[in-house]
Amino acid sequence: MQLPTLSRTDSADTARLELAGIGVRFGGIVALDDVSLQVPAGSVVGIMGPNGAGKTTLFNVICGFIRPGDGTMSLDGKPFTPVPHRLSARGVSRTLQSLGLFAGLTAVENVAAGASGRHRSPFVAGMLGLPPAAHRNRQALADASNLLDDLGIGSYAHTLPPALPYPVAKKVAMARALISDPTLLLLDEPAGGLDQTDIDDLRELIRALPQRADSVVSVMLVEHNVDLIMSVCDHIAVLDFGRVISQGAPHEIKADPVVAQAYLGDREAS
Repeated sequence: MQLPTLSRTDSADTARLELAGIGVRFGGIVALDDVSLQVPAGSVVGIMGPNGAGKTTLFNVICGFIRPGDGTMSLDGKPFTPVPHRLSARGVSRTLQSLGLFAGLTAVENVAAGASGRHRSPFVAGMLGLPPAAHRNRQALADASNLLDDLGIGSYAHTLPPALPYPVAKKVAMARALISDPTLLLLDEPAGGLDQTDIDDLRELIRALPQRADSVVSVMLVEHNVDLIMSVCDHIAVLDFGRVISQGAPHEIKADPVVAQAYLGDREAS
């Protein structure tokens, strides 16, 4: 399993993901207000904003953990009503800020567990001793091992998560998201807790996300590290108080005084 350079020019006419007029309210609190944006095929789209701007809420809407009160979503041109446990089957994978690794499974087993969405007999079923899926489980483990090697962490394959260095655990979580062959990959604060060397590695990884057959991975990235998001994204949307206040290429966002003003204001932690 290789990680060739992502082709930014091989994009489809139809957006991989399109959000139109998304609104979310929690009682009297407006979390998202008329949020509209597109994630073209083969692109990396970043979501920026101060703490409490609505970035995590937006990801939770896309993953089906929060149902919006307003607006619509489409995936590859078809209406999209996300259901969390069916996301992988729709080609959507997400990493979590908290990693979410299974403490009792080795790194390679954690990654193989992410293959459940594309293996007819899930790896997890085999781990639980459910009816036979031996061949598919072996294949899932082999794919997971190859992917860990591709990410440069194959030597940690049989290490349990509590013993993993944090940057390695981050890559294991990334591998678990990648093994299901997603066409849309959601990265939630992937640089959190990493030092500059690890962030440089992450930058190269995002730039070299897999392209398989005729399907190109699209990436949606929520990140506080402005340097990272400016260097890897084709398009950026900036949220403030739940509204999109600016959209454009990185150089346009960097020069927008409205964005600068949003980051100068005090915000409560999200």
